Amino acid sequence: MAIKITDIFTKSNTERLFKEKHDFFKHFHKDHIEFIKKSIDNARLYCDLSYAKAIFKCPICGELDYRPVSCKSKFCSSCGKLYAEKWALKLSQDMIDQKHRHILFTFPDFLWKYFLAKRHGLTLLSNHINQLFKEWFKKHKIRYYGLVIAIHSFGRDSSFHTHFHVIISLGGFKEDFTWKKLEYFEPKFFNSSWRFLVLQTIKSLYPNSKKAMKAISTAYFKEFYVALKGQPIKKNLKYIEYIGRYLMRPAIAEYRITHYDGKHVTFWYTDTNTQKKITLTLSTIEFMTRLVLHIHPKNFKAIRRFGFYARNINSSLKDTISLFKRKFLFKRKLPTWAERLFAQYGKVKLICPNWIRGNKVKTE
Repeated sequence: MAIKITDIFTKSNTERLFKEKHDFFKHFHKDHIEFIKKSIDNARLYCDLSYAKAIFKCPICGELDYRPVSCKSKFCSSCGKLYAEKWALKLSQDMIDQKHRHILFTFPDFLWKYFLAKRHGLTLLSNHINQLFKEWFKKHKIRYYGLVIAIHSFGRDSSFHTHFHVIISLGGFKEDFTWKKLEYFEPKFFNSSWRFLVLQTIKSLYPNSKKAMKAISTAYFKEFYVALKGQPIKKNLKYIEYIGRYLMRPAIAEYRITHYDGKHVTFWYTDTNTQKKITLTLSTIEFMTRLVLHIHPKNFKAIRRFGFYARNINSSLKDTISLFKRKFLFKRKLPTWAERLFAQYGKVKLICPNWIRGNKVKTE
């Protein structure tokens, strides 16, 4: 039988988590802790019709039927999957019919912890990434470019691993709104600038921390990875789906959890360097802690849009990009509400059990 994350995040285990890890979680804002607890509760109670449900009544015979409601929790694979699919569909419709590239920005692992309790630092870094591209395009006489940044907080082993997935247009509009191609990004400019901006951000977040200053000094001699060659995504949807897959879903796919005995959790992941399958066993509390760390504060924006993909752009630019709109990448339609219910719960469409095709039939 498959092990669900909600089987591990029971009410008693959750209470134990925040009790045993009190000293660790005290560094977080109180409101954020309450938001984490609410997210866990929503996911756990999602399938419990005694907690929350939508009630439907047949207008002819008065028969009642019930359906679950969406929990919108980071811990719900079902709700998260639908959110990611909708996001990928919307982005594919918004993208103009020009080449784009998928680029990855990250930095040394010993610096990740400095953004754990201060998530607004991740927002600052996404702004810095936008500034880098803005300067680069400006050098090439391009005023308007398209940029989408997705903030990811975990790696294959579900630990806190900060990195940024970037979708950038390979070119942009000049002042006169004519299109100019630009497919080259200078490694020296982006790598050195990225290193400087990350370290300056940490310094601003921890101005009086000796440990932070020491880490900054060490980091000047470490590699700050920017995959500028990236991957083309003009006609390849897998990168959009990959980026969206982790926006609202748990930090681990449930099929990778192989054992849970109440005290320990065993799961596997594939090492990105060796491509080997690694099995890891953690105590229940440590496993829960890893997953909880990836719940961002309420109203935190994990997706940022810049340039002509920003929400607010002038009317002249809107008219121009409308002429460049690409055909929808999604040829398939998203499953309907009824289809999702049937796949997950075996529930059919909202048809009164006493009425089939207009004929009254009593159920046994």
